[in-house]
Amino acid sequence: MMRRKSNTSLFNRVLISVIGIPVILALIGAGGVWFTSFIAIAVLLCSYEFLTLLKIPGKTGIFFLSLFNAGLVYLAFYGGLFWVYPALLGAWSVIVLLMMFRRPLSEFNMALYAGASMVYPALALTSLVLIRGISLHMGWESFEGARILYVMLAMIWICDTLAYFLGSAYGSVKLSPTMSPNKTWEGAIAGFIGSLVVGLIAFRYGWIRNFSGWDYLVLALITGIFGQLGDLVESALKRHIGVKDTSRLLLDHGGALDRLDSLAFAGPIVYVYLLIRFV
Repeated sequence: MMRRKSNTSLFNRVLISVIGIPVILALIGAGGVWFTSFIAIAVLLCSYEFLTLLKIPGKTGIFFLSLFNAGLVYLAFYGGLFWVYPALLGAWSVIVLLMMFRRPLSEFNMALYAGASMVYPALALTSLVLIRGISLHMGWESFEGARILYVMLAMIWICDTLAYFLGSAYGSVKLSPTMSPNKTWEGAIAGFIGSLVVGLIAFRYGWIRNFSGWDYLVLALITGIFGQLGDLVESALKRHIGVKDTSRLLLDHGGALDRLDSLAFAGPIVYVYLLIRFV
């Protein structure tokens, strides 16, 4: 029975990966409203999972707040971040006022949770849309933003894979027993080296045309460190709440937030680096 369950779990993981990965790569390549809509849906799902995990009361309220967060993605796409910050401030102010007048002040933390969801995962994942469209601001060839995302994804996927398999096989020193007892330093180092190798290969073949060797190195450092940090933080949150996955949306892959936590942490830092380095 246990072996049959394990085989089913592996089949589900492989099936979703075989279907999902080509779709994601195609949407990144398409860019524009296609990729923006994909990220908006991802933000909607991730926000709903995040707020549900934090036990925010009222599914209707959670849905509409998640819908607002998804709208921030389109606002950033069409108007840039300049219009996102006033929207965030205004929305959070309304939430605080509602909490003050309709609920005891002891539940003020609900407003903080709502505000947190606007930053993570909403703004965090919105950075991926901004990276995809960064060519317009830099005067680069239009596909350059897609190349950056492809390399980021390759780094994170290889990092996660090596960290899991080599950590399971050879790991002995716990990375953070209180936050995530299954993660090890050996796995984390293996994953980090994997990110560096992907960066080296991309540099060798000049995949991102406007990147120097140092840019590839910085990209590998960000994804290898902050990508794993995102996974670690989410593991700590789930452990604190007492759940294994954020949802069962993707079957044995867990929820949308389980799959996008590394990108949500690495994406904003990569985007800020690109602005500092090239603007």
